[in-house]
Amino acid sequence: MADHKVVYRRRPKGEWVASVEGVRRCQGRGRTLRLARQQLRIALARVVEDPYQMDFVEDVRLPPPARQLILRHWAARRRLGKEQARADEAARAALHALLGLDVSVKDAGDLLGLPPLKLQKLRARKRA
Repeated sequence: MADHKVVYRRRPKGEWVASVEGVRRCQGRGRTLRLARQQLRIALARVVEDPYQMDFVEDVRLPPPARQLILRHWAARRRLGKEQARADEAARAALHALLGLDVSVKDAGDLLGLPPLKLQKLRARKRA
């Protein structure tokens, strides 16, 4: 299945316009990106058999400062995910050590500062 590049542009009054490169006279418009995407699929239904089978590679055109801030945000989220995985592994090891000392799960949760549901998930997960 081929990828189709979709370009989103924001009009001065705040409306988003979405268009597929290589498909003429087929646009979606909306107050939000999501609505513009939906309207684009509806417009594509007039041109192709099943627009929901098309994979989109989306290019949202924004001013460079805004684009840079979004890229920084996503990089920080990736780092956070890695750190969260390390914290979960440390908590899992500490939980198993506490349970080995006959500390109750409730007390282990208090010591680790974790809610019961998180403890259950950590307890059930095997070492990576």
